Amino acid sequence: MNKTVLRNILIVCVIFFIFAVPQGVFAHALLEKATPASDSHLKSSPKEIVLMFNERLEKELYSIKVFNEDGELVSKSKTEIGKDQKYIKQALPTLPNGNYAISYSVLSADGHPVKGSYVISIGEGTVLKSNMNQLDVDKAGNESSLYSIYNSIVRVLYYIILLLATGWIIWGTLKTVDIPEMRTSYRQWAIYLQIMLLTTTIGMGFMQFIDLLDSWTLSGIWSVLTGTTIGLSWFLSMVLSLLGFVLLLRFNWLDRLWVFMILAVKSMNGHAMAFDPPIRTISIDIIHLLAAAIWAGGLFYILVFWNKQREHVRRFLPMFSQVALISILVLFVTGIASTLIFLPKIDYLLYTPWGIMLLIKIALVFLVLVTGVILRYTMKKVKADAIGKWLKIDFSLMIIILIIVGIFTHLSPMPQNEPLVWHEREKNIEFTTTISPKIPGTNHFMVEVNSHEEGITIKRVELFLKYQDNPDVAPIQVPFSEINQSMDVQYMVDGQYLPFAGNWIVETRILDSEDNEHVFSQDFIVY
Repeated sequence: MNKTVLRNILIVCVIFFIFAVPQGVFAHALLEKATPASDSHLKSSPKEIVLMFNERLEKELYSIKVFNEDGELVSKSKTEIGKDQKYIKQALPTLPNGNYAISYSVLSADGHPVKGSYVISIGEGTVLKSNMNQLDVDKAGNESSLYSIYNSIVRVLYYIILLLATGWIIWGTLKTVDIPEMRTSYRQWAIYLQIMLLTTTIGMGFMQFIDLLDSWTLSGIWSVLTGTTIGLSWFLSMVLSLLGFVLLLRFNWLDRLWVFMILAVKSMNGHAMAFDPPIRTISIDIIHLLAAAIWAGGLFYILVFWNKQREHVRRFLPMFSQVALISILVLFVTGIASTLIFLPKIDYLLYTPWGIMLLIKIALVFLVLVTGVILRYTMKKVKADAIGKWLKIDFSLMIIILIIVGIFTHLSPMPQNEPLVWHEREKNIEFTTTISPKIPGTNHFMVEVNSHEEGITIKRVELFLKYQDNPDVAPIQVPFSEINQSMDVQYMVDGQYLPFAGNWIVETRILDSEDNEHVFSQDFIVY
């Protein structure tokens, strides 16, 4: 396999992973409960809006805004955050009858901005206008394709350069550079990698500030840097990157300390921060990154010196082979530990891009192990050309793995519960069943039914929820209040009628004025 073929394979893989990953799935904090709920019909103005999320939020960059049908902001007071940092609330003035769009913006603990909006109506005679969600009250989801591609490229490059640079420094502290000519080349590559690390760190910061700031003001930038974990992580990464030009390659203990600190700072910005206690997940993440850096940096070291210092590399290979095997085993164990912490059920791997890419990564790691076995066998035969070929294959697999990791570390591990909006029509009966936000716990249940046959009215509507994962759990009936018979009816109630995550069936039963019963059912999953 020549250099041209390898280069082409890598280019194709980079392009594939950048374009194959769905854009707009980076949000991690999920709205679990909204009071009042989405699509609610309220008799009178609520006193406040309360939004609860599934994970901790940052203490900065959160807001709730309420807009009327003309797009005017009607909520003027300051949004407050709860003591546990899992909910935000907004006091409201007395609102006149009409439709209102509630727009929210928060920053999840793992550093990802989350924005959304939904609609409520006030007044018994008010008709809900769901198209108010299209109001330009936020910029969420309006990123250009070019920006999304830039976003993915910067993240991938930053992750690759971070591991190559830290791994390069680690191997330099182990007295592997034992030839004078190599020391000069080693120092040059160390500087090149530091320059690339600083450049990609700046790129990451620029991209994150674009995501977090509505306007580039000094107060806004200062708020991000001092009030958010993601801002502090980036600032410390910048400081350490700059200090590296002054401190590195002088004392081995200082080099190792620098590597540990910059990997620890990186671990502050990611999934590890979203799970309690964060010290546990951050520690696992640091060990994972350190093992990855040792493996990636060692392979890069071999590839750099293979042509000009082949004898040295041959002596280095047996030691690296053992260390690489240990590193991969550590990666495997820490990766499993993190996955079990992130996911309540292991089969969730099949429902998200994060999980699919993790499974691809695992398959590639097994290929790396197979390549390592072949490489060890080839080293015993002392076939230089064959060794070089398998080293390039091993390095190519490593780059592909780092590309995958650079992307999926910024995707959400958990599948996202989205409201169930089930619309169906049979002959002259049309209905819409809504369950929002469709999570374990309190939800808003609503059924709207229309009769399109003259003289036929809706007499009764029943809603049943059937839990498929345990046959011992009897169907749960959602208790709708009795209403007057009409051709157009709406039933609505809030309650904890979805107590478990898992596979469910919702069954809607509609009885018309001629005592004809129409039964409909729909499968759905609660994560």
